Amino acid sequence: MRPEEKQALIQLYEDRFAVMGYDMRTIGWKGREDQQLRFDILGDVGDLSGKSICDVGCGFGDLYDYLGRRFHGVRYTGIDLVPSLVEKARERHADVDFRTCDILAGGLAERFDYFVLSGALNYKVENNMSLTRDMLAAMFELADKGVAVNFLSSYVNYEHPRNFHHSPEAVFGLARSMTRWVTIRHDYPLWEFTLFMYKNQRGSNHAA
Repeated sequence: MRPEEKQALIQLYEDRFAVMGYDMRTIGWKGREDQQLRFDILGDVGDLSGKSICDVGCGFGDLYDYLGRRFHGVRYTGIDLVPSLVEKARERHADVDFRTCDILAGGLAERFDYFVLSGALNYKVENNMSLTRDMLAAMFELADKGVAVNFLSSYVNYEHPRNFHHSPEAVFGLARSMTRWVTIRHDYPLWEFTLFMYKNQRGSNHAA
């Protein structure tokens, strides 16, 4: 992502937050029901109880609440490019580690069991597949067990000009170049799909 694209993305969410505040629409989602289903699928990456999780593009930290309800003893860190979203997440969860951080700029040093990314690769830039490749590689390099990412699917009837819809086949190819153990979920009623990447076969067998 070029510096001007990164800044435009940050400004888009800063402007939305200034108008709407803590609202699903600020981070580009329609409602809680879709969010719940999206989190259900991401959580199927494995048994996350007692695991360390890095939520990339964490927004307001809603995934933290979900993981706490579904799993026991999750150690959660949320990172995002947008300062106002991180500030609000910290306000909502005073005891949780939220950071303004760009993983592609070397802003994250420590390792985690799993990396999770929800919706943060849907914004159209000059070269989306290059950005996706770099993001998957960065997360997978720092993951000890696996990565879960969702994408808008190219199998749709309409695409908003601002959004990028990934080809599931192309994303599978990128992931498969990094690991033998890859799963694509395109079987749930949203216009998207979810990718799971694992460090080993045993890890992939933990997916629900």
